[in-house]
Amino acid sequence: MPVMKLFPCFLQLLAGLALPAVPPQQWALSAGNGSSEVEVVPFQEVWGRSYCRALERLVDIVSEYPSEVEHMFSPSCVSLLRCTGCCGDENLHCVPVETANVTMQLLKIRSGARPSYVELTFSQHVRCECRPLREKMKPERRRPKGRGKRRREKQRPTDCHLCGDAVPRR
Repeated sequence: MPVMKLFPCFLQLLAGLALPAVPPQQWALSAGNGSSEVEVVPFQEVWGRSYCRALERLVDIVSEYPSEVEHMFSPSCVSLLRCTGCCGDENLHCVPVETANVTMQLLKIRSGARPSYVELTFSQHVRCECRPLREKMKPERRRPKGRGKRRREKQRPTDCHLCGDAVPRR
């Protein structure tokens, strides 16, 4: 497990070695006046842009409607709002907490038939939150307790079936 935690650090080190020996302030020129001054994006803005939220994303129609693989659609993908972004903790991930349906008109193309307009409904993410990851945990074995244990003890034979002597209880 410790090796897996070192792997991202190793990748960052390799990326750092591959970059030219230029200070980060000079990596990109500002888009404004063409000067050699670099505009540094403040931390709060970087954090705000990367934090969990609904962003526009192109989604393949077939991934939303897998039963429609024998048809072609035009366009083949649609623009939907989907939750994405960072949560600031590796035990959390960005998930939708509110969704809404949006219906879009598309051109459905069938082989050997005329194309026709169809309306397909897609789920769009409205509000997103960082929530804990759900890990698949192995069900733990619990010791029997209470009435179930007593009931089993009552069902246990008290006399030996061979000799008739009393069998000691555990």
